[in-house]
Amino acid sequence: MLPNKNEESPPLNRAEALERVGDDESFLEELLTIYHEEFAEKSPALAEALANGDAKAVREIGHYLKGASANLSLPGLQAAAWTIEKSGAESKIEDAKAAYRVLLSEYERLKKFLGK
Repeated sequence: MLPNKNEESPPLNRAEALERVGDDESFLEELLTIYHEEFAEKSPALAEALANGDAKAVREIGHYLKGASANLSLPGLQAAAWTIEKSGAESKIEDAKAAYRVLLSEYERLKKFLGK
């Protein structure tokens, strides 16, 4: 199972994320809102792909979430999504399922951190 290395650190590297958006706090908040909307769409699709053993869809959704998480400096979510993408590419659905549980846990930490 994928270890949750970010348990001690915040789920969002705010300083890095702000640097990426030119220190525009409102723009960062807007991007985080979009991330939440996209996560709400992609997560059920990923769960369905995992349930159906659709390794290609698992890889593609993992790749999307990895990129979105990296762009917003969300290291725990990025790491879990990377494992999902890699597991999908290798048709290791059980590994992807374990990483999905970590992804969901990291997402809950992010929501709590942001007060959502």
